[in-house]
Amino acid sequence: MGSWWRSRDMKYVSLILSEDAAHECVHNLGELSALQFTDLNPEQTAFQRRYVNYVKRCDELERKLRFILKEIEAFGLQISSTSHTYEMETTTSKTTASRSSALLLDTLEAELEEYETQLLELNTYSNELTHKYNEKVEFQECLEKGRKFLAAEADGASSKLDTVNPLSSAYGAPAISEDGMQPLLADASRGHSGLASGGFKHVIEGEMKFSSTVGILKADEKSRFERMLFRSTRGNCFARFAEVERPIADAATGRPEFKIVFIVFFKSEVISAIINKICDAFGARQYPVPDHLTLGNASQLGLIVRETTSELADAREVLLKNRELRLALCSRLARRYSEWKAVVLREKAIYHVLNLFRADVSGMLRGEGWIVASAEVDARTLISQTHAAMDLAGASMLSQVPLPWPVPPTSFDVNEFTYAFQEFVDTYGVPRYKEINPALFTAVTFPFLFGMMYGDIGHGACILLGGIYLLITHPAYRRCVSSAGENEMLGGVYASRYMLITMGLCAIYVGFVYNDCFSLALALFDSGYLWEGSKGSVAGSVDGGAEANLSAPYGSTGSIYPFGVDPAWHISSNELLFFNSMKMKTAVIFGVVQMTGGIFLKGLNALYFGDRAVFWLEFMPMIIFDFCLFVYMAVLIFTKWAINWDRRQLMGSCGIDGLTFDQRPCSDGDSLKHKCALNFGGETGGCAPPNLINQLINIALNPGVVDEPMYSGQGSAQSALLAIAFLSVPVLLLGKPVYIYFQHASQPASASQPISTQIEMDQDSTSSEDPKSKEVHSFSEVLIHQCIETIEFVLGMVSNTASYLRLWALSLAHTELAQVFWEKIMRTAINANSIFFVFVAYSTFAVVTAAVLLAMDLLECFLHALRLHWVEFQNKFYKADGTRFTPFTLGQLSDK
Repeated sequence: MGSWWRSRDMKYVSLILSEDAAHECVHNLGELSALQFTDLNPEQTAFQRRYVNYVKRCDELERKLRFILKEIEAFGLQISSTSHTYEMETTTSKTTASRSSALLLDTLEAELEEYETQLLELNTYSNELTHKYNEKVEFQECLEKGRKFLAAEADGASSKLDTVNPLSSAYGAPAISEDGMQPLLADASRGHSGLASGGFKHVIEGEMKFSSTVGILKADEKSRFERMLFRSTRGNCFARFAEVERPIADAATGRPEFKIVFIVFFKSEVISAIINKICDAFGARQYPVPDHLTLGNASQLGLIVRETTSELADAREVLLKNRELRLALCSRLARRYSEWKAVVLREKAIYHVLNLFRADVSGMLRGEGWIVASAEVDARTLISQTHAAMDLAGASMLSQVPLPWPVPPTSFDVNEFTYAFQEFVDTYGVPRYKEINPALFTAVTFPFLFGMMYGDIGHGACILLGGIYLLITHPAYRRCVSSAGENEMLGGVYASRYMLITMGLCAIYVGFVYNDCFSLALALFDSGYLWEGSKGSVAGSVDGGAEANLSAPYGSTGSIYPFGVDPAWHISSNELLFFNSMKMKTAVIFGVVQMTGGIFLKGLNALYFGDRAVFWLEFMPMIIFDFCLFVYMAVLIFTKWAINWDRRQLMGSCGIDGLTFDQRPCSDGDSLKHKCALNFGGETGGCAPPNLINQLINIALNPGVVDEPMYSGQGSAQSALLAIAFLSVPVLLLGKPVYIYFQHASQPASASQPISTQIEMDQDSTSSEDPKSKEVHSFSEVLIHQCIETIEFVLGMVSNTASYLRLWALSLAHTELAQVFWEKIMRTAINANSIFFVFVAYSTFAVVTAAVLLAMDLLECFLHALRLHWVEFQNKFYKADGTRFTPFTLGQLSDK
């Protein structure tokens, strides 16, 4: 816990390593994960570093691994786990101290180069085969459809095919099709085309002879293609189309698509060139199908089709063999991919660290960095053992760098429970080195404040069960992550499993305090109130407007509910008034306690760092101001709760004998101040419960006047507290700037220089800061800064106290929503006395509760509790301008 209260001790060390053993030393330090290296070559670019060539080689290896991974994923193969292979590789690197990292890269490069070459050759061969195979498939479709074209003409069955007659302008206007498109040619069956109904045969038998081209086209391009043909050739072509029944792979892309075969007849070479350009523009491929006279020869056409079918079968067989070879190769690569990836990442990380070293002496490398003080001995031992194993004993050194040091980074020792809370704090800002860590308090106060807003036994139990489920399934999730990779969002949910458990427990606890379970009160004990007609506790029925009486004398054990709120309050007419008063005052009390705790932490930081100016001139005025106004407000709340107001009101009443409580004569017309025996002053003399809000307002607006006092001399006491609080503000405003001014003036050697000071709290007093990092400020700048700090604190105390009322407001909203859902859904269904209606209502109630109260309201309470810690609590002491300790580690690289 000490390493979570303040950050771990850090030391700034220097390393002297032999260049031959530097790689192995950095590797071993990476496994130790306790040293953060600093860059000793900031003036050099990345391409001027000593080991840039090795980094480039690792980049090239990563490129090859990405290519291999792409091929593995194309077959849907699973990557083997990294744990076993990486551990084996790490063991080898430990036992073989003379291992050359360059030789390791050479071996890996040769191995990956060989596999990459094999994959590239197989892929190239596969692409060529696939392209030729798809072309043959399209060629076969063109042959078959071309034969059907002429067969249909010969049999006079042209009506079965889609016909386009560009000469429709000569024979009549084309008809409008069902899809709204006007075809290029009229339908041959309607007699509009002389070529459509036997016309083609007539042309062949005549003196005119047409040229033709056959090709294949995407089906969705048909309308645009034939429209372009008609417009470009001005109707001087004759085209027919036939759909391919099944999708076939595109010869260029390899994707399966629906296509159509077309045949176009024309007569001019100019038209032939136009058609070729149109086919190229639409991606239509033309195939050398024999002309229409040869197609009429069935035997010759059948021979061509049989040859094409045989070639297709041979090509398919070769493709399958190629795929089997690639699959077998990728299966072997999948088993070793993780090992290669881990080695490349490790080597690249090591060389990046070596680039941070400086070669001051030939054959030696010098590095600097931050190390956890407790790991210094282990690091020195590792370096010595590594050099000794390579017969380089005495050529290494790890020593602490003399002061001054740079600003140390912040490191906390966290576990699975504390990790989520630390991340919450670090999201706002990393603590300074040795500054008190707010996460220690957040781990306790965050779940509790959430419970105050979300307090409900049933809803809190749902959150608790969800956290327990995440806790149970976490090992399975880790196994899934090791094999399939981590999902960032799901990983964050599992990381907060312990937080959800504590939030659920606190919500259940506060739910018992509120005596609220799904908006229903639980009669766990006998009530302290009785109505006429009730049986013992809260059982039975009473008439509306009936008054409840205590079952035992006020203040006795029998009149006090053992734990939480008496269930009688949940069925009373003034339920909302009671709970609002209780929750509002409770919210203010917890807010004042948390803010006061934050101010005390500021004082503890000042004492730890030895900053007397901050302690006496900032912390003391702040705590005095807080106690005189805000802690006093909490004391008034407790005072009002502790007073027996029944007895006080009796002391301010006039008895039946015409005498007051202290035996003075009185009448009913006398004022309460005259009848009160306490004589505390004001309008009530102390015998009536006060309105605390008015009292708190009057402390500042009407000092010394208390209309409803609770103790003798309350007005004078409040005036004194107000005066002390006001006097603390000038001290907070001017104290530190004046102290710094006189401190600077007392130094004759620097009297003529401008004031040099750190406005913020100094870092560890045991460390000397770099003089170059100090900023020079004039007295006016220091004063302006302190003025801003003072205004922020004084006004912030008021606004922050009001901000804690969100604890009451969200609790009220949660309770009222739950009550509305119960009353409007479940109670209505129960009163209907229908099983089906109850079943439907319960389903609706469960869905609405889960969506609104267990999802949206949970997130709302979560965010408000987070805001109370970030703004209201942490701004009292937390600077949040530290740097996170990021040690060089190899353990995380193997998981990437």
